[in-house]
Amino acid sequence: MVAVVVGVHGIGQRQLGRAQLAGEWGPALLDGLEAAAERPIPGLPFSFDLAYYGRLFLDTTQPEGAGAKSGADEEVLTGLAPEEEAELAQAAGDAAGEEALAAAEQEAVKGYTRIPSVLRVAFRALDWRFGPGAALVFAGSFREVRRYLRDPKLKAAVDAVVDAAVDGDTRVLIGHSLGSVVAFEFVRRNPGRRLDLLVTLGSPLGARFVRELMPDPGYGKEGLPLGLGAWVNVRDPHDPVAFAGDLARYWPRIRDEKVNNQGDAHAVNIYLGKKETGTALLTVLPLAAR
Repeated sequence: MVAVVVGVHGIGQRQLGRAQLAGEWGPALLDGLEAAAERPIPGLPFSFDLAYYGRLFLDTTQPEGAGAKSGADEEVLTGLAPEEEAELAQAAGDAAGEEALAAAEQEAVKGYTRIPSVLRVAFRALDWRFGPGAALVFAGSFREVRRYLRDPKLKAAVDAVVDAAVDGDTRVLIGHSLGSVVAFEFVRRNPGRRLDLLVTLGSPLGARFVRELMPDPGYGKEGLPLGLGAWVNVRDPHDPVAFAGDLARYWPRIRDEKVNNQGDAHAVNIYLGKKETGTALLTVLPLAAR
């Protein structure tokens, strides 16, 4: 399918499929456009498709990446190898920060008693900083991002899905969560490919553990990666996946936008429905005059 706008989904989508997810993204995108235009729009004014790679993660023993509203539990930590456990503990501590770690140490009620002891304080600290369930959202993101960047065969397969979805008519790429890392990798791997806009939502691209694993985290550090007309990064400060903050410190020409997703800070449909996301799209794909 030829599409002007292509989305790249995030974690925990192994059990769904392209049609289901595209059916969720489309209405949310329309909500964002209407919020930006401040008027009803009868339908998406551009063609849209989703680069779906979720099933490529099905051969792992890890369960679905967790979401704060999805009934997540500590099974997200099933099958942690010692090396991964240590890396997760370090990354979770970085995400929580010193204040939250100190507060978690002093908590009278101790949570996460059934997980490895090395993770407990950091996980409680993540929930203290970002809200209940944040640690499991973070862990789900960490595990899938780590696997994508450390497993060459998996990365090649995921990248091939995006390569197939983006063609000469594609002008905008939208990446959520892990999808923002995959989208960045598409841009890096295709320096001659022009895109008018990259939109990243709830992105972990600023996280130390991600940048240490990326093939070239400094690509485009002079301003924007080659071939990009613009890059808008939308994040909720309460989103544990996007804990590292604004991305303009790494790519100076990014426009960082802060939003408030309230109780579901990492939800893609809420990110897509924001005025800030719609405004970014309308900047390069303006609506016809009424």
